[in-house]
Amino acid sequence: MISPDEGFHDDEITRFPDGLNLARLLPTVSRKPFIVGIDGRSGAGKTTLSDQLAAVLRRSRDVVVFRLEDVYPGWSGLSEGMGMYYSQVLEPLRRGQDAHWTAWDWLTSEPGTPRLTRPAEIVLVEGVGACHREARTLLDTSVWVELPTAQRRQRALERDGGAYESHWEQWAAQEEEYLAADPVWECADIIHPGPSAEPAVEQRETP
Repeated sequence: MISPDEGFHDDEITRFPDGLNLARLLPTVSRKPFIVGIDGRSGAGKTTLSDQLAAVLRRSRDVVVFRLEDVYPGWSGLSEGMGMYYSQVLEPLRRGQDAHWTAWDWLTSEPGTPRLTRPAEIVLVEGVGACHREARTLLDTSVWVELPTAQRRQRALERDGGAYESHWEQWAAQEEEYLAADPVWECADIIHPGPSAEPAVEQRETP
């Protein structure tokens, strides 16, 4: 998507190394919106990678980011959230329409506020299930982020200040069921390693 010789300042290279690497691996934008799915297990670095990629691409492109964690209906809601993502977000975006969806309120454990994701030039969709079998038919590029289990768990628990610890096994079991039926890495267009460096992030109590 960006050429290897495109110029970046030293501070950008330092701040966004993985974003730059992925941006150079992405194909040329062929339609609008150009939808990139970024999938991987919890703690693999999907959010870090998508944030870096968005920062790099926004130098010259109109980019929006949708996060699946905003629609999972709680800690047992991976499968249901994947379905909502497909029907409420991907399908309208693929038609070039605004996607209207309702955010899940993780503090109250109930549906929250209505939201909108617009069909920008590039749409990054990230989260567990972003590149599931049905979703891949509507994506332009699928990315699988890979990181060893021990590192994923450490990152996830440090990120959420321990709030995730009591839910780790419950969520991991849902991921395993999803990926046993649909080994996304085998079909992904790009396999990308987890973060090369860990920036400071806001604590979040979600997968």
